[in-house]
Amino acid sequence: MNFIPAKELKESFDVYGHFYNLRLSNSIFKCRSILEIKRKKTEDTIADIIVIMINPGSSAPIDTLYTPLTYSPKQYFKLKQKEIIPTKPDNAQYQIMRLMEKNKWNFVRIINLSDLRNGNSNKFKSEFKNAAEIDQNHPHCITHKDRKKELVTAIKSKSNKVIAAWGNIAELHDSANKLSSMNLEIIGLRKAHKHEYRYASPYLKKQKIEWLTEIQKQIEKSD
Repeated sequence: MNFIPAKELKESFDVYGHFYNLRLSNSIFKCRSILEIKRKKTEDTIADIIVIMINPGSSAPIDTLYTPLTYSPKQYFKLKQKEIIPTKPDNAQYQIMRLMEKNKWNFVRIINLSDLRNGNSNKFKSEFKNAAEIDQNHPHCITHKDRKKELVTAIKSKSNKVIAAWGNIAELHDSANKLSSMNLEIIGLRKAHKHEYRYASPYLKKQKIEWLTEIQKQIEKSD
């Protein structure tokens, strides 16, 4: 499969996300609840397919002066409209853009098991633990019971399929299990645990190409 360089991909696609801060007790957690990749000038309003990953990593707005609004869980759950702003793409999103080029998709939505923004897996685990000590119901997780409507809306697409690429983080097994039990048509490369799927952007370029090749085979098989 053709491994299109990031510089070329940025000429074809724009990335947008919704950033917010979650207030739990006296602590503030940086979050991003959704990310959308759109082909430049597309008028499509319904995603071609949905991708589900672990967490937003170090995702950030393009505007370095942008200040996300801060919400308590209850305030966030009641949000009727989210501000979507231009976002810096990362390596995982470039992988999705490569699939978009191959499949002629114009619009892909990415959601995460957790909204917590942290690109270091060990620090993410620590942050997840800290948040859980304050609120064990994990309001930053898309599978929280009060985010059901948000999840149902977010996973709607033309294909009614999702690409699972959330890797293996024990802290998120519960969320992964809940999503896997939703009777979704899942495309993904399974790992040892039945609800674990290989991450979209492994470290080595060779592994990135392998992931793209195997996912593309599944996409074509499912059509």
